[in-house]
Amino acid sequence: MVGDGVMYFYIQDVIVDPEYQGQGLGDKVMFEIETYLQATCKTGATIGLFSAANKEGFYLRYGYLARPTRTLGSGMYKTV
Repeated sequence: MVGDGVMYFYIQDVIVDPEYQGQGLGDKVMFEIETYLQATCKTGATIGLFSAANKEGFYLRYGYLARPTRTLGSGMYKTV
C-alpha cells in the first residue's frame, strides 16, 4: 500500500498463489490492510485499487465500489 498516510491510499497487488486460494489468505491480508486504514485514515480519505477482471466481488465485500473498464477489470475505490 502506498499513499500520503492521511488522505490518499492505493492498494497494489493483493495476490494469492492459485494453489493456496480459497483458504482465507486473501481475507487475512485484507483484514490487516483494513485495520491499518481504519486506524490511519482521516474522514474523507480515498482508497483506490485496480481489481483483476472478474475478481471485483472480493473487494466489494470490503466496501469498495467498482468503476469498470473493458480491458483491465475494475478500478475500485472507497471514501471513509
